Amino acid sequence: MVRILAATDFSEEGRPVLDFTADMVKKCGGKMYLLHAVEPCMMDAAGCMAAEDMLGGFTAISPMDCADKTTSVLAMADKRAHLMAEQISKDWDIPIYGKAEEADDIVECVHNFCARHNIDILVIGNRHHSLLSSILLGNTAEKLVRAAKIPVTVVPCGPKVNI
Repeated sequence: MVRILAATDFSEEGRPVLDFTADMVKKCGGKMYLLHAVEPCMMDAAGCMAAEDMLGGFTAISPMDCADKTTSVLAMADKRAHLMAEQISKDWDIPIYGKAEEADDIVECVHNFCARHNIDILVIGNRHHSLLSSILLGNTAEKLVRAAKIPVTVVPCGPKVNI
């Protein structure tokens, strides 16, 4: 049985990744996995900020509350991943496992998940960023492809994409 992982950021722009993966699993058989990597805290000059922006709202928090807030953010993300997996499973009539995991390094988190779950194919999205942001910040999709030990399918994402 083929195991295919769709990495998601929960955005509507990333929906083509989920639909592409579900369609592939439906046609080929196997099982779909859905993973959301949660960056625990981002430090800035103001202190610690939770990664709640990925879940629909941004909240600045004090460094002392960071660990508790991170646990809460991770639990919310995990619940959202499970609900998303249930909905995709219903819509496509395929088996799917949804999970959110804490990730100091998104690339490492995704590849460790693939190793632990014996994933055969990784499906990721790629948004078209400006050249400057790609040079300064890098591109997560590119980093995932470069570090991959399994085949990776890159699905174009964005407002004008039709899969």
